[in-house]
Amino acid sequence: MSSPGVIDINELLNYATRIGVQAKLDGLAKAQLEGLLASLNMIDDPKASLLLTSTYAHRQAERLGRGRNTARIVNEAMRWLSSRGGDRERARMLLGFAKWVFECIENVYLPKLDLNKLTLEDFLKTLRGV
Repeated sequence: MSSPGVIDINELLNYATRIGVQAKLDGLAKAQLEGLLASLNMIDDPKASLLLTSTYAHRQAERLGRGRNTARIVNEAMRWLSSRGGDRERARMLLGFAKWVFECIENVYLPKLDLNKLTLEDFLKTLRGV
């Protein structure tokens, strides 16, 4: 676990992996991830944009009637990022990578995964069939 002020790139990638996989499991469309990315630009403040994106994720989940687990992980990731001094650019990196993960598995069957502990490394092993 990183200390405040330090953004561990591996943890960032792990959060992104969890978001992308959960979005697939929640039956979301790629457009929902693109909407999350766009929400980062709704206000000028680069730090407050993370809070806004968390709110947007929950709003979309309620509006669609699905995606609540994805919204929860987005909220956790934005809180984690903000607590370490992350801003819009780091959030854009995280959510952009989440979209890549989603696109990797958009039409792929996934075995049962423990999303609370899922790492990028575990995800890649799953894709390799290991």
